[in-house]
Amino acid sequence: MAAGSTKRDLDAITIATWAVVAVGIALRIVAYARRSVLWLDEAATARNILERSLGDLLTVPLDYGQAAPKGFLLLEWLASRALGASDLALRLVPFLASVASLLLFLGIARRLLSPAGTLAALVFFTVGYWPLVYTADVHPYGLDLALSLAALLLALDVRRLGFPPRQVWALALFGAVAVWFSNATMLTLVGLSVALGAVAWRARGLPRAIHTLWPIAAVVGASAAGAVWVSTHSFFPAAAEYFDWLYRGGMVPAPRSIGALRWLWDTWRVQLALWHGWAIDDPAWTSLYVALALIGFISLLRRRAADAVVVGSVVAAFVVVSMAKRYPYETRLLLPSITVFLFGVGESIGVLAAAAWGPATIAARALAVLLCVPPVYHVVAFPPPYQWTVTGSYLTEIRDRWQPDDVVYATYGRAPEVLYSAPHFGLSARDVVPGPCNHEDPRAALRAADALRGRHRAWVIVESGRYFPGSPEYGYLRAIGVRRDSLRVDLPGSVRVWKASPFDISTAYLFDLSDTTRLKQATADTYTISPLLRPQLASMNKWSCYGVWSPNVRESGARRGGS
Repeated sequence: MAAGSTKRDLDAITIATWAVVAVGIALRIVAYARRSVLWLDEAATARNILERSLGDLLTVPLDYGQAAPKGFLLLEWLASRALGASDLALRLVPFLASVASLLLFLGIARRLLSPAGTLAALVFFTVGYWPLVYTADVHPYGLDLALSLAALLLALDVRRLGFPPRQVWALALFGAVAVWFSNATMLTLVGLSVALGAVAWRARGLPRAIHTLWPIAAVVGASAAGAVWVSTHSFFPAAAEYFDWLYRGGMVPAPRSIGALRWLWDTWRVQLALWHGWAIDDPAWTSLYVALALIGFISLLRRRAADAVVVGSVVAAFVVVSMAKRYPYETRLLLPSITVFLFGVGESIGVLAAAAWGPATIAARALAVLLCVPPVYHVVAFPPPYQWTVTGSYLTEIRDRWQPDDVVYATYGRAPEVLYSAPHFGLSARDVVPGPCNHEDPRAALRAADALRGRHRAWVIVESGRYFPGSPEYGYLRAIGVRRDSLRVDLPGSVRVWKASPFDISTAYLFDLSDTTRLKQATADTYTISPLLRPQLASMNKWSCYGVWSPNVRESGARRGGS
């Protein structure tokens, strides 16, 4: 706020700030309570948690191509044993972390920004797609954000209070524990430790800086080294190779050219795109908040250089470690870094709100308000909960219309979700036929679908596609049977956050495969697979069917003698 701001102005902003916090908590409750069944990777993580003893969960690598910090797995195991195996119980830890993140973000913003800047940054964080979607997701990403924000808050207080031993030790002990619960927080702590060391060195000289901050380096460093060792030894050999293949192209390139810097800019632009509300695929429009964030950090450097260095170190740590090819630069793994950009955006908007530019003052303040409109528009147009699968909607309708001798067939892309969630809808294992994934023989899926021959009622859930369902079974079943009905999607919240296309989500149908005349028209070996599907099928490799895509394969079972 400008120096001349009245107490009435400040009181109004304070009331508005807490109102936004209340809205943020309400949005997170909706995101948590109303999200549908566990989606693909969630179901795979949940199976690891529910199928194992605590000892096996913490000492044996995860099945189904999954990975997670041991501390997070411990919290999830405790929640599931205390509250049951429901989806809400499994999503409780991320939900609580999300609410904590909202309050931690407010605390950091108040230490860095003006009241108006704090309010603006808080609006962006409150309605942001990524913080909301990971409110209810059985992965450690929401916990990553909460623990990283807590570390940042502690680090800012260490610097602001003049590096008192009590605060230094508090940060050291917190970090020593947090690195076992979150890999992203480990990187955050690396950046914060380096930044605090640089600030202390400049202010106190190197000997005093070392004397002051050695607990952070020693305690956090030792604990992080142990956590890294455990993490790197928590993969089956095939899983380690799979993750190397998966993230090979997702590392920050070395800054040897303008193209490398452009790669980083475009990545940031995509990560912040959903805050822009509309035209989220427009590279010019979606550069707005990246530019505002960088401008805001320049302003922070001028106003509060040491704090800006501490906060900016979080972004720098993720960039540098990814550039060293040690950490993928992928959105879900970067929530702490993405969130830091919002402080820069808040600073820029706060400067506009406080501008005293004579006749242009009103225009500057109006612009500050307008800059907050796109993210608010986005959450209104695409409200939570954000559904990453429509399987729950289809299973609900199938359950309501179920008749004796019905069966559900799910193509391999949706089979893990259906297998995991079917019992919650009163379906047994014999009621579900999962489609196989076979990158060497696409007709294996057609042979699996032959199990439906002779059925009067077969419910079929198929994968998404561009112009038609992207599963070969769909065309095959149309050839040998009659499609009696198609199921609609009926879920609260948003399935899409961009313009829809006809088959961009999974679809489901009721087939009748009892007509003997139609059944003779093709077999799994004679049916002609659509030429439009062949490029997709030809692009598959051994990793296309690894881990989560093969829900009946347990590497831990093979390792322990088939247990």
